Amino acid sequence: MFRVVDASFSMLMDVYKQSDSQDVSTGAIKKEWSYIKTVSCYAKGVISNTATARSGDRQVLGTKYENVQVIEVRTNSKLSIREKITNIRTGNGENIWTELDYPNDTPTVFEVVGVTPMTDPFGDVLAWSAVLKRSENQQIGI
Repeated sequence: MFRVVDASFSMLMDVYKQSDSQDVSTGAIKKEWSYIKTVSCYAKGVISNTATARSGDRQVLGTKYENVQVIEVRTNSKLSIREKITNIRTGNGENIWTELDYPNDTPTVFEVVGVTPMTDPFGDVLAWSAVLKRSENQQIGI
């Protein structure tokens, strides 16, 4: 059934889910990422002009270089912190967030930080809002 709120999801994103397995020889836990689905969404960058609020894009130079990028995504399905998001694109297929240091506009990979429901006045869940953070590892499967 089509709901009015679904019309606001004008973008698409790919969802990958983590599965764990144990190496029989070493006992080490291996994480593997598998494509699960493409989801309709609406994504936007997080912008703030205060130091106390969460901030959007920034680069930190300390003992280790850190490129921090935070976005908010709204979807009609709940995301999990065991998922990674990539290939956020317009309805026309144009990638919105891409990596500068990779060739050919490689889509940025994001990790799910948190998810909260968006409810109507009667308490029914209309959609889900998630905060995503740029993953330190930009290659899914490693």
